[in-house]
Amino acid sequence: MIIVDTHCHTGTSKYEPIESLLFHMEQANVSKAVLIQHAGNTDNRYHIQCLRSSPNRFAAAMIVEANDTGEKIHLWAEQGIMGIRLRADSRADTADPLAHWRAADKLNLVVSVPCSISTLLGNEFSQILNTFQDLKIVIEHLGGANHSMKPPYQEFKTMLELSRYPNLLIKLPGFGEFCQLPYPFTDIPPMARMVVEAFSPQRVMWGSDYPPVSTREGYNHSLEFPLDYFSDLSAEDQEWIFGRTALSIWGFSK
Repeated sequence: MIIVDTHCHTGTSKYEPIESLLFHMEQANVSKAVLIQHAGNTDNRYHIQCLRSSPNRFAAAMIVEANDTGEKIHLWAEQGIMGIRLRADSRADTADPLAHWRAADKLNLVVSVPCSISTLLGNEFSQILNTFQDLKIVIEHLGGANHSMKPPYQEFKTMLELSRYPNLLIKLPGFGEFCQLPYPFTDIPPMARMVVEAFSPQRVMWGSDYPPVSTREGYNHSLEFPLDYFSDLSAEDQEWIFGRTALSIWGFSK
């Protein structure tokens, strides 16, 4: 099974360099990874460097300035970046508030969306989903699921109704993000299973959230635990969640 980690941060200042990520990937038998630019950083040159040094190993999502009309998105995309990171309620500070979303749609980029459930259910995101129906949009961090959520998970269930949009996908993080007790997570809330049932394995992708995951369950456990948790699924469904879904949209070289 080809395993793809769809949520990794790397850099030369706030986060560790790419060599640290590669070490963990090799230890966990992870074949490829998506580099997600961290909030507040619109300088994507390091990601470009990583893509060029390992062209078959990484894809990357950029962040651009709020006042960008789409020009810089085109420039970064020409250099190989395959996605952009936008909040669910993101609007450009330009004459066209949807300029960033529109550029992503035109360039066939993936949009990776950091969010809370409230922003996913807001009018701004509803406008995006109804305007850009062919744009691949990926909800990060299980839609903002966390260990404070309690049964019957009504707001989370309402968010899952967004699965009716076929161009919308979602990331499955390490379970330390939403389990109250630490690894080995003896009390597991049902959100991960609910997401797979709502979206189907073909629209769910695993993403470790490296390196923050290192202070929770650790990189290896962020993969091993969900692999074991979903071991009751068919081999094909597991392949989709842990690799094939990502490969289908992120433009990796074969």
